[in-house]
Amino acid sequence: MAVGISRPALEGAATCDSPCSPPDDRPPKPVKITYLIGSLAVGGTEGQLLQLLSKLDPRRWQTSLILFDRLHIHRVPSRVNGVLSLEIPSTPSRLLVKSWRMATAARRLAGYLRRLHPDIVHAFLPAACVLAAPAHKLAGVPLLIGSRRSLVEGYRGSLLVGQADHLATRLCSFMLGNSAAVTEELRTIDGIPPGRAVTIYNGVDTSRFKPGDRSLRQVYGWGEDHVVFGIVANFRPYKRQVDFVRAAALIAAQAQQARFLMVGEDRGSLHEVQGEIARHRLESRFVIIPGTAHPELLYPAMDVYVCSSSTEGFSNVLLEAAACGLPIIATKTGGNAEVIEEGQTGCLVQVGAPEQLAARALELLRNPTLRLAWGEASRRRVEASFSIDRMVRNHEALYQRLLNRGS
Repeated sequence: MAVGISRPALEGAATCDSPCSPPDDRPPKPVKITYLIGSLAVGGTEGQLLQLLSKLDPRRWQTSLILFDRLHIHRVPSRVNGVLSLEIPSTPSRLLVKSWRMATAARRLAGYLRRLHPDIVHAFLPAACVLAAPAHKLAGVPLLIGSRRSLVEGYRGSLLVGQADHLATRLCSFMLGNSAAVTEELRTIDGIPPGRAVTIYNGVDTSRFKPGDRSLRQVYGWGEDHVVFGIVANFRPYKRQVDFVRAAALIAAQAQQARFLMVGEDRGSLHEVQGEIARHRLESRFVIIPGTAHPELLYPAMDVYVCSSSTEGFSNVLLEAAACGLPIIATKTGGNAEVIEEGQTGCLVQVGAPEQLAARALELLRNPTLRLAWGEASRRRVEASFSIDRMVRNHEALYQRLLNRGS
């Protein structure tokens, strides 16, 4: 029996002069991104990259990773499609040898990029940008993004380093700063136009860093009547832990209940800091922990977090401390003022002014209600503005915008 087809159905149907192919319902291929960083040692920038690699939408982005060496390669998330090493020796070398190693590594990097054929190369930190600038051109990669994570005074220690970093920055297709202060330097010092630089703030895992169990205080002999001021930072000269100790001496002279905690690996200044503690006879008031893989256990044991640095790009530890519900005293440098709302979540003091730090610390020591209010506001601010998910989504939006611009 013949089956009739109404005219409206015919008018709505597709017609073909040749056999029609079925519609292609396959999702578009994910964009290929290759990330470049020196290593995955425990650190703020490394932690941010690992979060990014773990949380990018795998339906949209296919990631690969290139490192300077194979150390800490076990930290790479399983969803990363490939990991390569440039095999750059970490041993100290003379300038000529170091230059030869970098040139060899740049050629090797270009070869890796030809093999991976990414749509985007994203380089983290200055040395990675210096290598990627020529390599992405040699490999024909259309888009190179550089990420700067600190103010230039923190790492441009020589004319040669400064010139190399400046040139590599200029050769990047786009630059990211992790604070408005860093992005402003990209524009004013390196001449990057506003259309080629943007700020994406770091994010903190608020499920890991949160107000928690304070029983660790008992391990160090701190009762609830003690007020603990803490700092988490590797012992480097620019972290100025000596100023923290000098402030501690002023605080301790007026408050018997004050205690002090420092956490970090020695990077050249621990001996000086220990000498300052001894000079002020504060050994019984201080606890020094030589680094930890679990800082989230230590923040809840503190009552006030302190940053005494002379330079910061955008401090991850400030976000961690704030997420743990701590009021913060920090120096006026870099992105610190972008984390702290003055008089709401904490306060800012001048760099190299331990007497200012001590005065604000004593104010908080004597006012537990203020400590609680600032700490609760710190947690709310981090949840609203500095989550990991927000950081990842901002990267995804930037990648898509730059790809659309180039298409």
